[in-house]
Amino acid sequence: MTTEGRNVIPAARSDRHVIFILLAAAQLVFVVQFGMVSVALQDLTSDLHAPLRWAGWVLTMFQLGQIIAMPVTGRLAERFGARRVLVIGLVLFGLASAGCAVAPNVYVLILCRLIQGAAGGGLGPAGSQLIGESYGEGRMRAIGFYVSLGPLGAVLGPVAGGLLVEHGGWRWTFALNAPLGFVTALLAMFLLPRGQLRKGSTIDYPGIALIATFVTSIVFALTELGRRDEPPSMAMVGGAIAVFVIALAVFVWHERRAKVPVIDLDLLKRKEFACSNAISFCFGSAWVGMSAMIPLFVQTVYGMSPAESGAITAPRSVVMVASSAFWTWLLPRTGFRKPLVVGLLGYGAILVVVGLGLRDPMFGGWTMPTFWWSMLSVAMGGFFFGVANPSMSNAALNLAPDRIAAVAGLRGMFSTLGSAIGVAVMVLIASRASSTGVGLQQAFIVMAAVVAVAVVFVAGVPASVNAARADAARHAAGPDTPEVDPLPG
Repeated sequence: MTTEGRNVIPAARSDRHVIFILLAAAQLVFVVQFGMVSVALQDLTSDLHAPLRWAGWVLTMFQLGQIIAMPVTGRLAERFGARRVLVIGLVLFGLASAGCAVAPNVYVLILCRLIQGAAGGGLGPAGSQLIGESYGEGRMRAIGFYVSLGPLGAVLGPVAGGLLVEHGGWRWTFALNAPLGFVTALLAMFLLPRGQLRKGSTIDYPGIALIATFVTSIVFALTELGRRDEPPSMAMVGGAIAVFVIALAVFVWHERRAKVPVIDLDLLKRKEFACSNAISFCFGSAWVGMSAMIPLFVQTVYGMSPAESGAITAPRSVVMVASSAFWTWLLPRTGFRKPLVVGLLGYGAILVVVGLGLRDPMFGGWTMPTFWWSMLSVAMGGFFFGVANPSMSNAALNLAPDRIAAVAGLRGMFSTLGSAIGVAVMVLIASRASSTGVGLQQAFIVMAAVVAVAVVFVAGVPASVNAARADAARHAAGPDTPEVDPLPG
């Protein structure tokens, strides 16, 4: 086996399992953190005397850090070695976690969260490279298990965070990760291989800086609009929007000229790619928005404790994984569009139901307690996400099978951008309402409308696997190649 002209010798079976376990532990420390903070949001807002509009940045900056880090660390790992990048990331993650734990105000917390997200965001690319090199021909299955830690973290994070907040305080959701990060970094330094080095890897630093600029500026504009204590400064809002427009325009101009762009804009010229990424953006807004805000919602509207608010989210990821596996198996029969429509409309309906804020609803004379009703609603959201997600993940990949990395990266970028802006919009609505609870109810309804907009773009997605392959072949052959009706299925 070779990689970029270099021999890649898989590690011995016992060694590679040690490598996998260590990398899995490192990744799990990171993914659990997001769920912990969503449960702690109400307590840290109160303790730091921070308005909700700034507390929302505690979530958004974590995502912005990942957006900055992901395209950078993959290339840094190739140039300097994946182990070095991973160890540095874990040390920075531990330091940033300690900074979050002792933050005297929300502004220091936001800065530390940005560093935390950037440091942890590089663990995935570096870890995937090391696993791929260690497992050789078995790398696809190993990386698949590695990636599956995301849903597991989504289960553990809110539950662990709720218990920590209730029995120790919100600062422990960060303090616990500091020693874990340092210990894992120390083990990684001695137990992990260096990783293959490749020359010629370039990084589009200006493109990454421009992404950070236009995302931060639009989030700042939404934050300023969310003022409650006094009217927002429209001059600041207008200035932030102007920075957003200029940075976005310069970004497009730069990416068209960059040798190795962060985002390959040529892919977006095709309707199929544009529609697929528009769906990822809209669904990312609603999915992460609900995931981040549901603990705060049940605490403020239903008076649940942090532990209860974390517990209601636990079954969601289990249902989501099972649903995704089932609908992935059905994908050759259903095609891409039908699961997308069912998943999007179903998830939109769940958002509406949650937004109604029902208490102890009755079904045929039987009353369901609010706690179990909330758990069921959140779990059904996971089910419908699982219906739509296989189509979202695979439709665009089949359009350009020779460019899977670029297509997957593009989809991930749009989904993460959507999630950052979605959280900011929900925080804006909650901040401007008569109360946080009422505002979050309204925000869930708005997110349902965003999901409904996503349904419009489904028509631009290939109908089936064969349709996507036929389209890919047509584009590979040239623009003058006549269209051929794909086989059904």
